[in-house]
Amino acid sequence: MTPSCEQPGEKKQTTLLFGACGRQAATYQSLGKLGLPRTFSTPVAPQRPAVNLLCSHCVASLWMLPSSSPTSLLYPRSPPPGVTGWEPGRFLPHQALGMEVTMVPGKGPSFPEPLREERDLQRLRDPTTVASELGYVFQAITLTRQRLAGRVPLIGFAGAPWTLMTYMVEGGGSSTMAQAKRWLYQRPQASHQLLRILTDALVPYLVGQVAAGAQALQLFESHAGHLGPQLFSKFALPYIRDVAKRVKAGLQEAGLAPVPMIIFAKDGHFALEELAQAGYEVVGLDWTVAPEKARDCVGKTVTLQGNLDPCALYASEEEIGQLVQQMLNDFGPRRYIANLGHGLYPDMDPEHVGAFVDAVHKHSRLLRQN
Repeated sequence: MTPSCEQPGEKKQTTLLFGACGRQAATYQSLGKLGLPRTFSTPVAPQRPAVNLLCSHCVASLWMLPSSSPTSLLYPRSPPPGVTGWEPGRFLPHQALGMEVTMVPGKGPSFPEPLREERDLQRLRDPTTVASELGYVFQAITLTRQRLAGRVPLIGFAGAPWTLMTYMVEGGGSSTMAQAKRWLYQRPQASHQLLRILTDALVPYLVGQVAAGAQALQLFESHAGHLGPQLFSKFALPYIRDVAKRVKAGLQEAGLAPVPMIIFAKDGHFALEELAQAGYEVVGLDWTVAPEKARDCVGKTVTLQGNLDPCALYASEEEIGQLVQQMLNDFGPRRYIANLGHGLYPDMDPEHVGAFVDAVHKHSRLLRQN
């Protein structure tokens, strides 16, 4: 089944990320099929939890908040040249499950009525209704895909079950995740019940994004580092695996072409080998992981994404170029997507983001030529 948003000349299985993931015989031929310039440079996808910056030759990511008018989600707010800004949408599954979420200036997401007791799980809506609750999101994705007109691939995304659970229990951000981890130790059965509910909600949400036009999917386990190896293996990894397995099965059942899936587990360096075997084509890395060690852990058949320290963008443009060159040398030109090791910060100069992208293009071309 071909999404209605597909543009003439697009090939729904030949995305930039498919090429980078080794799913196509020639990575840069796939760029041409998408109508993108054959720059012969490493794909680059800068990310940010609050405003994702999309450069003209980069991969697009969609970050949204509910709106009475889906078309209002399509347009950037005074972007720098060649860059488009989006708002966050990590908490849409929470809202579809019936939890109130507010965005507090200077603080971020806030849940006025967090889950405190096991009986609070009864307040949650049926996770199978998520797709019907988030129809406006899928509309926005389709409209965005049409507006992009094949210039860049569009990435859908969601938070992973454990990360979503932390916000529901903590009531917002936390430096320790102590309340959420308390649930894991004191209410393990209820924790698994909640994680299953979230997984059941995520699967139709992600499949729906692809049906609407998303050409790749990224799952963020942003709070992996709060768990450590044992808790991660028990309360995060099984659901990360389940999401990938069920989304791929859901796409097949819906008659949709498969799309590359990316898993990013911040501070989850202790689980790189397991993540590489979790059913995802790409494993994202934060800036604390050495590329050589990561490659040794994941093997040669998985694509790596990352991992420049976001704060490196506070450096001069000249130094950014040097740091990017070193990063590209460390990762090598194959099965690799250039990115930051986490999100951008609000006070970062967009010109320095552009310098990062330009440096990736410049130095990766030279690396391939040599």
